[in-house]
Amino acid sequence: MKIRLIRDDLNAPPGTQHDGLEIRAGGVLFWLRGTVIDVEKRGAQLLVGNGDAEPADDEAEAVCVGWRDKRDRVLLAREMLAKGIEPEDREAFRQGVMVGYDDNGDPIPGPNAERASDDEVSG
Repeated sequence: MKIRLIRDDLNAPPGTQHDGLEIRAGGVLFWLRGTVIDVEKRGAQLLVGNGDAEPADDEAEAVCVGWRDKRDRVLLAREMLAKGIEPEDREAFRQGVMVGYDDNGDPIPGPNAERASDDEVSG
């Protein structure tokens, strides 16, 4: 079955030979976003379920039931993980109150930070 990769930060195993690869610093192989690969059932379920890929054929679609319904939550969770958002700050991140942390570990205000502080003052 076939899946299409939707991330550009996925390492490929050393020795992989495929058109959808890029060699980066240190000779590390990365899959290119949009690359379609053949995988077994469990691989499709894991990669689609983790937000790394989407089904690219009917067979993969059939084994990844409900993936569209979960996609936005999964991708947001992946983004928070990649940015190192602490559990206690995840709701603020979801609401756009913060977008990450600066070099000192302090929250970087997001587009809704001002509205959130107005709510605190009026609440």
